[in-house]
Amino acid sequence: MKHLLTSTIFVFAISCGFTQELLPLFSDTVFEKNEFQISTFNYYSSNTFNNELTDKFIFGGTITEDLKTRNANKLSGSNVLGAEAEQSITFYNKDIKLFKNPNFGFVASFSDNHFLTANVPTDLFNLGMYGNANYLGDTMRFQGAMMEYLHFQKMGFGFFHKKTMSSIQVSFFAGSKEVNMNLNNSYMLSEEDSVQLKLLGLGSYSNEFSPYFGFQGSGFSIDMNYNLLFENKKGNLQIVNLKLNNLGVIFWNQSSNRVYIDSNISYDGFDVNRLLNEENDVYNFKDTIGILTKQDNYYTSLPIEFVLQKIPDLKSHQKFQLIGGFKTILTSAYFPYIFAGGFYKPTDHIAISSRLSYGGFGGLKWG
Repeated sequence: MKHLLTSTIFVFAISCGFTQELLPLFSDTVFEKNEFQISTFNYYSSNTFNNELTDKFIFGGTITEDLKTRNANKLSGSNVLGAEAEQSITFYNKDIKLFKNPNFGFVASFSDNHFLTANVPTDLFNLGMYGNANYLGDTMRFQGAMMEYLHFQKMGFGFFHKKTMSSIQVSFFAGSKEVNMNLNNSYMLSEEDSVQLKLLGLGSYSNEFSPYFGFQGSGFSIDMNYNLLFENKKGNLQIVNLKLNNLGVIFWNQSSNRVYIDSNISYDGFDVNRLLNEENDVYNFKDTIGILTKQDNYYTSLPIEFVLQKIPDLKSHQKFQLIGGFKTILTSAYFPYIFAGGFYKPTDHIAISSRLSYGGFGGLKWG
């Protein structure tokens, strides 16, 4: 129990850092019957916006002029940010022999997952932070703006190979929340006394955002984890890990919302009389800028994840092992993430690792 508690605290500690793939260790295959693996994996990152700015939106605080300026000076053609959070537990059972084959056992897993990705065009950032005063007589362009957020629970069942710990699972999903917005050929032309606004886009969002485990959709996926084992010329075990996760969809219920944006309007100020005479004193901004919302059922493709990496063997007698690989998520705002580094184990009970990485939702990082 003491070792389990220590290991759990250690896993929580290392996984809350800023790596974009929890450093996997090759699991011990000598357990007799059952094994539980508990992990937590949480990060957010951006290739443009610094942590000081993104922290304001998460934890609150004042966005100062200096903070806006420092981030505005780093704007580029692609300003992406993203986040992943996964709390999971996996159960391995060697007693249950699947396919009447002694080499295979039963595996089950459960996880709670959040996924966020966004692309913020430079003009959209400047409009939100500074307004349009600096763009009089000029056009601000918003095409490429997108935001996707998913919250879902995942329960998987499958089999694993007892020697390599490779596994295949069929997972069932409970969709809790979803937001998906995209702008295409959209722009705003500002004149001295009017604004011309063109918006064209599509989106969707779940009907409710509470409670935390709200059930608003269901789906399925296939998840594969393969470990290739071989020895180098010195007889040391080498492990190459291949993962394919979230190959599936979530179907949202009929009370979910599809959003259609198609407008081309000229704005020269509020009509005060119309605003005052509107029923319930509510001005219909959604109709004014051409936003049509329709309740409908639809499906969302899951963020498919592919990982290929060399991982360390915790039972190896080598003190130093190389690690490296890459990860990609099939979404427009995610750049292939590559990393390389080392894993050092000075004693049987202590190990440290470090890596240099580039891509994902961020740029060049070390950790």
